[in-house]
Amino acid sequence: MMRLGFISAPLCAALLAATTPALAQTGPDARAFADAQLPGIRAAFPDAVVAQEPGEPLQINITRKGGTEPVVINLHRVFGFCQNVPKPDCEAEVARLIAMMAKASDAPEGGAASLRIIVRDAQYWNYVLGTGINPLPPHRRIGDDLYAILAFDSPEAIALAPADRIAELGLSEENAWLFAQRQTARIIPGLPEAGPRLDGLTVFQGEEYTGSMMAYPEQWEAIAAANGPDLAVIANSDQFVAAAVVPGGAELEKYRSLAEQQCKLAARCISPNVYRWREGRWVIAR
Repeated sequence: MMRLGFISAPLCAALLAATTPALAQTGPDARAFADAQLPGIRAAFPDAVVAQEPGEPLQINITRKGGTEPVVINLHRVFGFCQNVPKPDCEAEVARLIAMMAKASDAPEGGAASLRIIVRDAQYWNYVLGTGINPLPPHRRIGDDLYAILAFDSPEAIALAPADRIAELGLSEENAWLFAQRQTARIIPGLPEAGPRLDGLTVFQGEEYTGSMMAYPEQWEAIAAANGPDLAVIANSDQFVAAAVVPGGAELEKYRSLAEQQCKLAARCISPNVYRWREGRWVIAR
């Protein structure tokens, strides 16, 4: 089952969604899209006040009776997705998102066994900082604009793991990270073995956490050593990563176009960039 992230209050003052918000989109098309989703969201949360954030129509605030913190739904990525796919695909994704949000808002607090590592870009992380969540979830910068972040997994959603919740579990940040690394590694597609060069375009696809493979530096160090400085990796989403040996110039431009197109077609894109492995971190290919 594909899980959809959300921002929810129960785990701390707020738990941030594992979806990736986009830059502010406030034009008439965005407002019309958000307005069209309000009836469905209100039906999914009949006991709550549902309202758009002033000046940010694609941010939907849901305040339940007796609640002190709203659930915050970001429609930014699904709005972008809907601009690039047929209407039935758009409607199906929106319906799936709303159904998952309703279930996820009642999800229990996560435990050590549900710790995972997710990978998101700087735009997402800046959004996290802007929400004022305190304390922040444990995180590591793994590249120019990529961050690995601790999160809790559940059947309904993936939500960030705030540091105080980690402490409540009796874990240090380092131990929590080790737990998450081991547990995430069991469910992501295997990285190619170090040795011969990649044979053309190597694609990794999975239900969730495929993008998390970007947060395993030891494996990529070996892969980069075997394939040379032209190794180029696309971290499109939690379902799709691609790697190939791509020199600069026209070939890199074609590969970059592939990355951008795949991002547009992903309901929850991580990044439209192409990355190279340099000195233990991901840098954007130029």
